[in-house]
Amino acid sequence: MLTEVFEKVWQRSGGKCECARPSHNHSYIKCNKKLVREMQDKPALGGWKLYQHFAYGGNDVSAYAVYCWECYRKIAEE
Repeated sequence: MLTEVFEKVWQRSGGKCECARPSHNHSYIKCNKKLVREMQDKPALGGWKLYQHFAYGGNDVSAYAVYCWECYRKIAEE
């Protein structure tokens, strides 16, 4: 079931980083770094992580976002 949700999130992202955090210097504009579908969970060029906004996201597509590794790492530092 979650695989379907993750696929919908990837489709929504258009293969680009969805991070819009002002603390990442995006000024409320998405990062939009181009990502590669096969590079999920890989910290290399085109790599990305599925970020969960809420403790329990379940099947709610809006609870998840596609983040490039750079943006994902910045979250851990915050």
